[in-house]
Amino acid sequence: MLNRILAIISIGFVLVPAVHACSICDPNFQQKPTLRQQARLAKFVVLGTLSNARLDGEKGLTDFHIDHVVQTDPSLDKKTLLTIPGYIPFDPKNPPRYLLFGEFLNGKLDVVHARMVSAAGAVDYLKAALKIDDRERSAILQLAFQHLDDVDVDVAADAFHELARASDTEVAAVARKLSPEKFRKFLTDPKTPADRLGIYAYLLGACGDKTDAALLSTLLQRHDERTTAALTGLLGGLIELQPEQGWKIVRETLGDAKEPFSTKLAVIGTIRFQQACKPNLYREAIQEAFAAVVVQGDMADMAIEDLRRWQWWDLTKLVLAQEGKPSHKAPIVRRSIVRYALSCPRPEAVDFVKAKRLQDADLVKQVEESLEFEKPFPPKSNP
Repeated sequence: MLNRILAIISIGFVLVPAVHACSICDPNFQQKPTLRQQARLAKFVVLGTLSNARLDGEKGLTDFHIDHVVQTDPSLDKKTLLTIPGYIPFDPKNPPRYLLFGEFLNGKLDVVHARMVSAAGAVDYLKAALKIDDRERSAILQLAFQHLDDVDVDVAADAFHELARASDTEVAAVARKLSPEKFRKFLTDPKTPADRLGIYAYLLGACGDKTDAALLSTLLQRHDERTTAALTGLLGGLIELQPEQGWKIVRETLGDAKEPFSTKLAVIGTIRFQQACKPNLYREAIQEAFAAVVVQGDMADMAIEDLRRWQWWDLTKLVLAQEGKPSHKAPIVRRSIVRYALSCPRPEAVDFVKAKRLQDADLVKQVEESLEFEKPFPPKSNP
């Protein structure tokens, strides 16, 4: 159980599938907005440098010299100098350059956000991003793809950030429109950050050709720290190119008692990604893989919960058969089985619930109450 807890903490993003962000990417990328999103929250965006930081009043003041206007607003007028309400220390011999996202409230500057940048390249990149309607997700991701290897490290980082914040379905939809050469280079470059290898591996599988399967297979066989962290994406990419081989590895890994819990958790992440993107194409393969997970007491609740959320009831008899087994006595597993049965419309599930009410009415009641929280709030009535 300790191994399970540690694995969940280390790659917890796999445990709870991300609905709004790419589940292959590190969740840390998903905690803050991109430059484009920050700009949407501000009235204006300007590039400039700090000067004349001074202690004046309670908080002090710092001047901001505008070098370039990225996004304008009538309140900005033709200003070339802004005064930031705060003392910001810096090296006057090498003043930092910032993108400042702001607005004026009651005539006073309010800094919504500020991002230090190393070069002016972020200006053209951000301007291009702001020209795209936020609803044009494919266009935004294609722009991000173009800048993943930008010489401006700030631009390259934000481009990857856009990719990491995209949903699984959005990533899968744009993947085939991309060029594989860039991802081949990323995957063979030891300088590529380890937390980006997974998504690059998936994208290579989605837009590459059969020859790229050899590269992904080689990386899968390394079992080093970098490739282990990228397992979800590596396996997902291989499934794109060679489905039979990829799903075979999925089944063998999940069915091997010697495989670490963390490895199996990453493989479940691959399954969830594929289900989100191609539920009809891979339904049979996913259920076959999850059949091996349902019978494992330390992981059963994950597969059972996923099947319930997806409303895939083909494994109902197998799920219900786990009730009462010593390997499945953990409360979280027992609750997942009852939750599944309460949600399943099949006769065997209805009979299971009736019997369980007689055996353990409190458990059934607790699970029923938890299911109430999943129901959408009723629409507000007009007064």
